[in-house]
Parts: sequence; structure tokens; C-alpha cells
Amino acid sequence: MGPLTKQQHEWGFVCGRISALEGELMTYEFFLALASLERPEELFHRLQDTSLRDFILPGAASWEDWSTIIDTYVHNRVMSLRRDSPDPAIANIFSLAEDYLNLKRALMNQGSYPFLTSILSEEKLAAVAGGDSNLLPDILRPSVALLSTSVGGDADNPFLVDIVLDGAYFRHYVALGASLNAPSITMWVNERALERALVVLWRAMRAGHPLKLYQQYFLPIGDYDGVIRDLMATSDPQAWGGLVPGAMGEFWRECQQYPEDEQIARFEALAANYLTELAKQAKLQTAGPERVAGYLWGLWVEAFNLKLVISGQLNRLEREILKSRVRGCYV
Repeated sequence: MGPLTKQQHEWGFVCGRISALEGELMTYEFFLALASLERPEELFHRLQDTSLRDFILPGAASWEDWSTIIDTYVHNRVMSLRRDSPDPAIANIFSLAEDYLNLKRALMNQGSYPFLTSILSEEKLAAVAGGDSNLLPDILRPSVALLSTSVGGDADNPFLVDIVLDGAYFRHYVALGASLNAPSITMWVNERALERALVVLWRAMRAGHPLKLYQQYFLPIGDYDGVIRDLMATSDPQAWGGLVPGAMGEFWRECQQYPEDEQIARFEALAANYLTELAKQAKLQTAGPERVAGYLWGLWVEAFNLKLVISGQLNRLEREILKSRVRGCYV
């Protein structure tokens, strides 16, 4: 992560909680063992001995059941740490994506909001659905206004809504990281934003979407705007690796050697493992926002691995393939 801030005594209580909670995180070896089990029933028995136990519903059997259980477990933990943190921005970084999924539904008048809320309450979402964006954070309001004016009032066009909200999300995400005044968090958040923006553009290119729309509605998002503009001006994704700086560029080039249908997933896995190694440095800190950020990323990776292994077991995925997809853990 880089140099850690010091003398952040106001973070002492929540970091004390983190010290205890880190011991409950599941290890890489634990997930490999789960992926190796021959029967899904055995897996669910093993999960009864983890921090997930208080959220497991009797009779949970389908993928939808388990996805909801995992999401609820993570959301409750994030919101609990948010209440104990001097600055809620640290938790909002890790809950923001769900808010934006709900926001898209509000803008498209799809009624219910199935994703767990954080910054954007159901009251605010209902107001947006009714055409009132005044309750939204300042950083988000211009994008919502854009969807009702510059895009021709066509907020029911899911493609354009996705582009505008993706840009708004990245701006919001980067701003939350910068607001904590912790250089290592700012750097980590920028790297994560670059990785996710690359994947968005990569998928858009694969789908044949015109990147000129992204040039118009996606930027600015942060420190890597120049890089992203260069990518949008380059029609061959294989050349993108030479434009992307640092580790993300290395991962991009490495992934080009794999079959096309594997490249994005491999890039995401390499980037996630890199971000995990950066986040682990926060465990050296006694009190500060970095310690909380590191743990919350570890929790996010845990949720990813849980969903991967449970889905793989329910769908009888070959065990060696499943084990190869488990991501490196925070502990």
C-alpha cells in the first residue's frame, strides 16, 4: 500500500475490532479444501464453523440462497465497522457498487431495490425514480442530470445509463479514497479503479460498443484519465498493454498469451491478488484507516471465494479447475 499514516488514535477502537476480526477470515488453504470436497453437503457443514454461521438459513440449497447469505454477511460487517469508524468513507468505498446497482433501477423505474443500501437509502432512490435528484451526493447529481438532459432524456436506454453511471461510480469511488487523506489508500483505490475501468472498456470493445460514447460520457474519473483516453483511441486491445503503466500493464500483457475467452478472468485474478498483497501491508498498522481498508478488502476477497466455491460445487465444476480459480486471501 505504501507509507502508512501515523498517530491516528481516533481509529484505535475500530482497529482493535479489526485485530479480532482478522482471525475469523478464511484462509486460502481453507478454500482449497472446500473446493476439494466431493459432496456439497460436506461444504455446508464446514461453513457452519466459520463467521458465516450466524447468517446461514435453514434449508438453504440454491445458488440464490447462498448468494443472499454471503451478501448479507458482508454488508452487516461493513455497516458495523462503518458505525465504529471516525470517517464513514472507509466503509463506503466497499459498499458503493451495490448503491449504484440500485440507482440504475431507480433511474429506469424498475421499482424494487434488491441490493443492500448504504449511501443511497430507499427514500433517496424513490426520489430519483420520481425525478428528484436533490437528495443525492453532490458528486453524483451532475451524472443523473445528464441522463435526463444531455442524453436526450432517454434514461430508459440501459446502454447509455451504464456508461454514465460507470463514470459516476468511478469518480465517486476515487473521491472517497482521496477524502481519507491517507496516501496509501489513495494509491490503492486508484489502482483498483484503473483495473475496473480497463475491464469495463475491454468488455465494451468485445461487445462491439463504440468507445466514442465512453469518451463522451465516462470521463473524467481520476488520475488515469490520460491513460484511459489513449486506450479509447486504440482499437486493438492487444496494444493496450503498452499504454497501461505499472503492474496492470504487466498483467495485461501476460493475459494476451491465453485464449481470448480466458483473458479477462485471468487479468481480474492477477489484479486482485496484486491488490491483496498491497493491502496486507496495512496489518503492520496499529491504528489508522489503512488497517480498516485492508481488512475490508480481505472481506471482499473472502466473499468472492465463497461465491466461487459454492457455485462451483453446486454446479459440479471439476475440482482442479475450481481450485485454480480461488484467489489469494488476506490472511
